[in-house]
Amino acid sequence: MALCAPLAEGGYRVRVDVAEGPMARRIHTAHRTDPLPRAIGLHRRRTAIVVDATAGLGRDAMVLAHLGCAVTAIERVPALCALLQLAVDDLGAEIEVVMADSMSWLSELAADPPDVVYLDPMFAEPGKSQVKKEMQACRILAPAPLDEPELLEAARTVATDRVVVKRHPHNDAIAPGVSHSVKSGRVRFDVYLTPR
Repeated sequence: MALCAPLAEGGYRVRVDVAEGPMARRIHTAHRTDPLPRAIGLHRRRTAIVVDATAGLGRDAMVLAHLGCAVTAIERVPALCALLQLAVDDLGAEIEVVMADSMSWLSELAADPPDVVYLDPMFAEPGKSQVKKEMQACRILAPAPLDEPELLEAARTVATDRVVVKRHPHNDAIAPGVSHSVKSGRVRFDVYLTPR
């Protein structure tokens, strides 16, 4: 996906690669019965309109788009948004990339509400001294995290079917009201149903 190489003078050189490697394999081997698509509800319906409100480098957004979802990816950090757009263009994915603050964007959404809003707030993995280099780059570029409960509430206001929140399995839900969870090894997807 985003490959990070340390520079001699410090910092990282980042480039986008989704044509091969682990990200390409993840996209092309994705199934509707995998944990994330199941949490989105794709095991029961053909497609969904999804807003990935914390897109980052767009790995999950690309998987969902590959499985037929209409995805809008929101990213507030200009550098990450630019990398995401490069990845989307390189892959030829049908993803609308928007640089915006998710809270504001969701609150101003007046028409065509999504079926699903997906939230993937960055979390620290207990017991891990290092995370993948691409996540290290994201954490360097990203400002202070959004107010998670407030963002969840904004998402629940607009999603017509559900909000899905990615969590570390040892972390508590960011707010009460989880309808059910889909577990997968190192992550858990909390589902907040919002039927209209």
